[in-house]
Amino acid sequence: MKKIILAVCLLVCFIAKSQNLSKIYQHINSSVVVINIINVSRESAGEYIEVVTEESQGSGVLIGEEGLIWTAAHVVQSAEAVQIEFLDGDIYEGTVVSSVAQADVALLKIEGDFRLKNKKVAKIGDSDSVSIGEDVFVLGAPHGFKQSLSRGILSGRFVPEHLSNNFVKIEFLQTDASINPGNSGGPMFNMKGEVIGIASRIYSNSGGFEGIGFAMSSNVANKLLMQEPGVWGGMESILLDGNLAKALNLPQEAGLLITSLSSKGSASELGLKAGTISAKIEETELKIGGDIILELAGITIKDINSIFQIRKKISEAKPGEVITMTVLRNGKIGKVEFAKDN
Repeated sequence: MKKIILAVCLLVCFIAKSQNLSKIYQHINSSVVVINIINVSRESAGEYIEVVTEESQGSGVLIGEEGLIWTAAHVVQSAEAVQIEFLDGDIYEGTVVSSVAQADVALLKIEGDFRLKNKKVAKIGDSDSVSIGEDVFVLGAPHGFKQSLSRGILSGRFVPEHLSNNFVKIEFLQTDASINPGNSGGPMFNMKGEVIGIASRIYSNSGGFEGIGFAMSSNVANKLLMQEPGVWGGMESILLDGNLAKALNLPQEAGLLITSLSSKGSASELGLKAGTISAKIEETELKIGGDIILELAGITIKDINSIFQIRKKISEAKPGEVITMTVLRNGKIGKVEFAKDN
């Protein structure tokens, strides 16, 4: 009899949780968007350079009435065109306002006349207040399946040692809620319907989801995207250090190799060049032939944390102040100068 009573109680609790989650979903689902991306790259084809256009998709969440969207940096890092699609069918063009690749978060802004109508702005929660073991859920468009919900728990917190610095604590939230391609940039919610993370990546040996997914915490995203000046270089890059730096004959211990560019980003406006030749060095696949940034704003590239130092240095610069970049191109070192925007 006791076993029967326990089973009934567990069933009632399960049904109550499911009903509660359904109500939360109905309240917040209009804030979750699909982000359609067009990327343009250049690839070496013998004596010619072939222009390749690729389409990709991610997710995002509306966090401001003026049309501000949070998503993952890797979704839009070198985007040529951004299209934002809402649950009610409304489609808008978007621009990238700010992107922090090291934390994998980005801020978009809807262009033109944006009106909420049937849409709700998601509330940003305090990611520090969520305890390990609490229920969470992720909403997005995995593999193109729009408004797909997966539920799990907060499994842990992960602070990468190589991203530890004195400027901001980079913290990922670990979950067993299913995260797949297309979920990237979508919101992780607590059971109050508050955004506590932005879906970023999975840990996988097979290439598919294996119960370990990560989302950048909302507190980190809020600090980097909403409290600091917006910066979008419009480029994807890879840190060259160790054997990679030696293989490409860098004159110092590390540098940033530009692998792709958006024509709308500041890096392209400065005349920087992206790689066009696909290569594999040891286990790393990359595109070589592009510019390698050696120094920026007086800070020499040494490791991934140099990027945070550079962001801080540029943010502290006065409008109009001239900033110098040292670049390695075709074996020769050159300088690029630009003035900080107002």
